[in-house]
Amino acid sequence: MSLPANFVHWTKLLGKFVSVQIIVQALTLASGIFIVRTLEQREYAYYTIANSMLSTMNILADSGISISLSAIGGKVWQDRYRFGQLINTAMRFRYYLAAISISVVTPILIWMLIRNGASIGYAVLITIVVLLGLNFQLTNGVLIVVPRLHSQINRIQNLDIFSAISRLILLGLGYLSFWNATVAIASASLASGLQRFVLGRLARENIDNQVSRNQEDSKFIFTTIKHSLPNSIFFCIQGQLSVFLISIFGSTQNIAELGALGRIGVIFAVINSVMATIVLPGFSRCQSVVILRRRYFQILGLFLLFGILMVTVCYIFPEQILWIIGNKYSHLKNELFMIIIVTVVNSFIDIMISINLSKAWIEYCWIEIPMTLVLQAILLMNLDISTIHGVIIFGFLSRIPPLLVHSVLTYRGFANYNIS
Repeated sequence: MSLPANFVHWTKLLGKFVSVQIIVQALTLASGIFIVRTLEQREYAYYTIANSMLSTMNILADSGISISLSAIGGKVWQDRYRFGQLINTAMRFRYYLAAISISVVTPILIWMLIRNGASIGYAVLITIVVLLGLNFQLTNGVLIVVPRLHSQINRIQNLDIFSAISRLILLGLGYLSFWNATVAIASASLASGLQRFVLGRLARENIDNQVSRNQEDSKFIFTTIKHSLPNSIFFCIQGQLSVFLISIFGSTQNIAELGALGRIGVIFAVINSVMATIVLPGFSRCQSVVILRRRYFQILGLFLLFGILMVTVCYIFPEQILWIIGNKYSHLKNELFMIIIVTVVNSFIDIMISINLSKAWIEYCWIEIPMTLVLQAILLMNLDISTIHGVIIFGFLSRIPPLLVHSVLTYRGFANYNIS
């Protein structure tokens, strides 16, 4: 009995993509481990804080724009003119939001760095380098949609490999000069700049970037931002809350340890790349509720199997895994097992959220905010958040509300789905 042609096609596509992504993530892991092992703990703490705040500003500068790009782009991606209008409209909104996020987050970043021992001048220097990287990431986050929706898998893979190699080379050059947190962050920022250059050339082949903005797109994006902004602000706080809490109630060493353990999560970057590059664009273009439902459960089921495998490996080989990130962190066996479980759960929930966002199934998602805040208030009164152990448990239990809410949103999305 022969296999369906569609199954064979997707199997070959995923197999080829995953094999390349393993190489890309191996290079990314090498970069991350190099930074963990070579930076002093204090410098790595600064590096962790800076990356956390960079992520916060980037998320705030999105606030529903990616949702709009996926929802509208899935319909207009074949029209060079309309796709160009969408990209230009989204880019304008993104820089508006970036200006607001920078004004809010930058003082917090400087304060956190100074509180953990950085001089004022050094804190400002790190902040400048972070903002440079943010500038490139803002554009990359919009332009990457173009090759994704055109399913230009090979080009995306080549770009990923180029970015990973360039970052590793820049880190090596930085290490040979004056090695500290600033140089490490600058290396990543320059690599993002090179990626921006290549993405710009790829995008020009598929869109007309000289067109004016589209009013209908503007209305849709603005409406999506209004729905998404409260959640984006909330998720920014939630996503970096562990670093924020440990920096206030813990020590600089705790920050470095938490950041080092977080490097283990790069294992799941292959899954994230497959989702962002192949699965979600296909999900956005699909208009059949039957196929959508089947793909949804296939995605979650396969990820769950992968997550169980990773947890098992970390349970059996904790010493070997901790050896990778350096002797400074060899005492964190229990924390390692906890962090891998949290990472699996977080990734599972994030996949659910990404699927919902790809179809703009976000109505009433604000409900998880009060649910989470009430739960966290209870947790703060009962957990010792001055330790990594306490912060990890706090982060793990805090994800219960989004799991419940997005399960309901998925059910509503399928129940109310109309073929457009």
